This record gives sequence, structure tokens and C-alpha cells, in this order.
Amino acid sequence: MKEKQILIHNKVEIVEDRDDVVWAMDSDYRLTAFNSSFELRLRVEGLGNAMKGMDMRPVYEKGVFFSPCKQGCERALKRYATTSEHTFLQNHETVVHEFSFQPFMDSSGNVIGCCIWQKDITWELDNIRRLEESEQKYREAQEIANVGHWNWDMVRDEITWSDQLFRIFGQEPGKFEATYSALMEIIHPDDQEAFNTNVEKCIRNEALHDIVHRIVVNDGQIRYVHQKGKAYFDEQGVPYRMSGTTQDVTKDILANQQIVNQNHELQNFVRIISHNLRGPIANLLMLSKIYEFGKDEVNDDIVGKIELTTEALDQTIKDLNLSLSLKNANRESFREVQFSEVMKDVDGLLVEEILKNKAIVQTDFSEADSIVGIKSYFVNIFYNLILNALNYSKDDVRPEIQISTEDVGTAIILRVADNGIGMELSPERERKIFDMYGRLSGETEGKGLGLYLVKTQAEAMNGKIHVVSEKEMGTTFIFQFEKS
Repeated sequence: MKEKQILIHNKVEIVEDRDDVVWAMDSDYRLTAFNSSFELRLRVEGLGNAMKGMDMRPVYEKGVFFSPCKQGCERALKRYATTSEHTFLQNHETVVHEFSFQPFMDSSGNVIGCCIWQKDITWELDNIRRLEESEQKYREAQEIANVGHWNWDMVRDEITWSDQLFRIFGQEPGKFEATYSALMEIIHPDDQEAFNTNVEKCIRNEALHDIVHRIVVNDGQIRYVHQKGKAYFDEQGVPYRMSGTTQDVTKDILANQQIVNQNHELQNFVRIISHNLRGPIANLLMLSKIYEFGKDEVNDDIVGKIELTTEALDQTIKDLNLSLSLKNANRESFREVQFSEVMKDVDGLLVEEILKNKAIVQTDFSEADSIVGIKSYFVNIFYNLILNALNYSKDDVRPEIQISTEDVGTAIILRVADNGIGMELSPERERKIFDMYGRLSGETEGKGLGLYLVKTQAEAMNGKIHVVSEKEMGTTFIFQFEKS
């Protein structure tokens, strides 16, 4: 019996330096070996001091910590090794412990006792839970963005896909073996050469794999995907794998194609209309100019209205042509523009309106006195915004307009602020006032083309426009022009 106890004791001593609670007992439930963690646990439970030979059955009956041991030890003494998890409340926190019950047998195969090994697996379970939550969020993010990730083992020619990637490529996990040749079968025949070339360039030049191409899914549907990836090399410089992402960009590509087609149709329509109408309009204007007014009051009124209508139609066609020409602005025509020179031109155009309204126009170009762009565009931008400020000024309040610039390093900020009537500005209303023939208000005359041209000209010079306004507090137009 002494030899058996020594055998069990030696087994327990191996884990003496661990925090796990480990002890052993013989077939009569007598304690034969234990580590220091067992001693400490016994005292914490208020069950006295650990002593070899003590009966463990009362401990299993009374101790909360040891409560799982009665059933586990019974099974171990019947030759069944078992493992179980149990949850406890410790220091007002929930912890999970794992208990392992292993039978000890002598050389004849007789069970002489068992060893119990307890360890705190709360941290491990929390990590597993966090990992599962992270993986779940990652899968959800891939599904929402319609993007998947992949890894290509070049040595084995095996490609590992995420679940979302199978959906993008119209394949079923477990039924489709992802290899490079299998992938090429899915890629549109007309795009296969470009795809191969891009991959080879990525490997040869150690560059990023970045390409948009078409794929043909099982039902013959064509989709567009954006592939991005990187090759990895061993110490000898030999590529051994690539990894990256694939995003379904079909909706974006088709939407862009639709916009391009609509833009071409619009341009063709405007050109046709302009060509077919300019001749008749010119004739009508010429006839109105040679008409002798003053002989017939009725005819004078009719011809006058015809002249006004014809001039309005002629201006509309010019506006459409101007809008199209702005969208096709060539960056090679950009030059350095002095804001002070722009203001000289604007002052000349609006001198009467400014004097009539007794307006104050203040400028501060100290931070940025020049910008790269097209001078005539900036003249039009300043002209329209100052004119708007005058048209939408408050009654009996002297209009004040402040124009300033700011250099923020990567961009130049231009602000045009006034103290006018302002407006209640929602995101939808902000968008609409920049539409063609959109207007700030219906209380003033004008076609509302000014702000559309301002936005179009700003965007033609790689600028963005934003407006801030509040009822009775004035309006500020803010432009951001990126530096080249």
C-alpha cells in the first residue's frame, strides 16, 4: 500500500509549481497526495488543514468548490476517466473551473485510486467567446460590405476562401475546390489575360495586386469584382503565398456605366437641340430687332413678348452648353489665379448693385492670396454669391459680405459669408439649391442657375462646396480646393 501511495504522490508533485488544484486519493477516499494549491483551497473553504490519510468524502459533501468531485471520483474508481466544467461565484464574479478525474491502476490493472486535477478555465473560455464574437462580427462585416478574403498557397496551389467569397463567386463550400485554374474558369474569358498579367506583375515587382474584372457565376450572370492582394516571399525571395480581399462592386460599376451613358445622351441631346434651334432663334431675334416699334400698340406688345421669350430660350441653350463645357474642363488649362484680380473684375460687374444696396464687401486673402484654377470660373463664383447675398439681404439692414481664404496645408478653404435672411437648411434642401434651376427662395427674380454653375465650376477645379445657413442669421458658402 505504501508503494501505491508513493506512486500517486510522485504524480502530484509534478504539478506542484502550478496554480491548479491537484490531489489524489485511494480507493477508500483517503487523501494520498496534494499540492499547495489544494491546501490553500481547503482552508479557504473552511474545511481545515490538508493531511494525508484524511477522508475526502466529508470534503466533497460540505465544500462548495469540491461539490463536483463526488460523482467524478465515483466514475474514476470504476475506470471511467471524466472531465466536467462547473461554474462558481468568486469575488462577485462568475468563474468556470474544469475538473479532470483520472483513475490510477497498478501493474495488474486494478484501480488503486484516482487523481483529481482542477484548473480555472474562465480566461480561456472568455478568449474563445471573444474570438467567436470577433469572427461573427467579421463575417457580418464581410456580408454587409459584400467583401470576402482569400489566401493562395502557391506551393500546394490551394486557395482558401471565406464564406462570403463563396457567395460572391456563386459557389458552395465543400463542393467547389478553389485552385488557381478553377478560379480562372470563373473569370470572364475577356478578362483572364489581364488578371494573369496583374498577378504576374504583383509577384515579379512585389507590387500590390489590384484589379477590377468580371466573373461569370453558375447561372451565367456577370458580376464585377475588385481584387486586392499581396504576395509573400521566403528568405530566398521565392513567393510562397498570396492573400487579399475580393469585393463585389457590380452595383457601383453598373451605376457608373449608367451615369456615363446618361451623360453622353444628355450631351448629344443638347448638341442636337442647340444645333437645330440656334438658327431659328437667331432669325427671330434678328426680325425683332428690325421691327419698327410705335406704329401699332398691339403688334408692339406681341413682338416684344416674342423677343423676350426668344432671348430667354437662347440664354437657356447657352446655359446648357456652358454646363457641359464646365464638366469637360481640362486641368492643363489651370493657371495660378490671384484672388485680388478676381475681385477687381467682380467689382466692375457689380459696382451698381453694390452702391444701390449700400453693401459692404470685405476681403481677407492674407492666408492664401492665390490658387491654381481658371480665373473666369472664380469670377463667376464670386459674382453669383455676392449677387445672391444682395438679393437675399434683410430689409432695412445694410448688407455685409465677407470673403476670406484659409490655407490648411493640403487644401485652400474659401468662405463667402453674408448677414442676409438665411434659410432653414436640411441636407435635402442643400442638395436641391445646387440643382440646375434650383433656387434659394421663390421671393426673388432669377432662374436659379447661378448656384448650379457655382457648384459645377468648383467641381471642375477639383473643389467641393458646402453651405451653412440659419434663418435670419445669414448664409456662408464654404469651398475646399485640394492642392495638386
